[in-house]
Amino acid sequence: MQQGNNRPAQNPQMTKFMMIEFVFMFAGLGLIFIISDPSIRNPLGHYLNYVFMPLLGFNYELPILTLMLTGIVLGLISSIPRYFFTDWLKMGKTQMISKAYQKAMREAYRSGDRARQQKLQKLSMQRQMDQAALSMNTMKPLMVTEIFFFLIFIWLYVFMLTIHYQYVSMPWDLNLNIVTSKIYIMPLWMALYTLGNLAVGYFVTSIMKFVDFTYKLRKLDDDSARSL
Repeated sequence: MQQGNNRPAQNPQMTKFMMIEFVFMFAGLGLIFIISDPSIRNPLGHYLNYVFMPLLGFNYELPILTLMLTGIVLGLISSIPRYFFTDWLKMGKTQMISKAYQKAMREAYRSGDRARQQKLQKLSMQRQMDQAALSMNTMKPLMVTEIFFFLIFIWLYVFMLTIHYQYVSMPWDLNLNIVTSKIYIMPLWMALYTLGNLAVGYFVTSIMKFVDFTYKLRKLDDDSARSL
């Protein structure tokens, strides 16, 4: 009876999460369409030059620095809002519950315990709801930062296509074409940009977690000391 009362409150939450996922997927397809269509991509990148060229372009003279700085800027823009919208304690708890659930399910299948399997399957819906709610809160700031990400990526794509001199010196090659060279299937310039983005995002998030959690632990210690 209690499960039936909880479902109406849970279903809208799952529906909202699925809608957010659909928006991100639709936006990703839109970005692919814009990049693949020169009649839209090139004029848009040209207009964005007025904004990003003075800040990050360096008049095409330092393309490696442009790529790394672009990745750093996007890493900062994406990691800082995401940190404050993420419940890290709840995320850790959810991950622990998920690991324990998967372990219990494996043991139930190995032992052939049908009753335990059915019980765990009933708990699966609530676990999925908790994960969806946590993911939805984490994705909220990305709804805003995604717009900036799309604009700067379109500008960077056009920047690399219109760069005046495409050859740069790297440790493994002193005469490397940065536009046509690839790492496996990914263009080299995109790999450098992604590396800067992920590295800075991870570093900034780790620092913020360390500072924030240290402050909270000290506050708990002070509160405990006052209560004695």
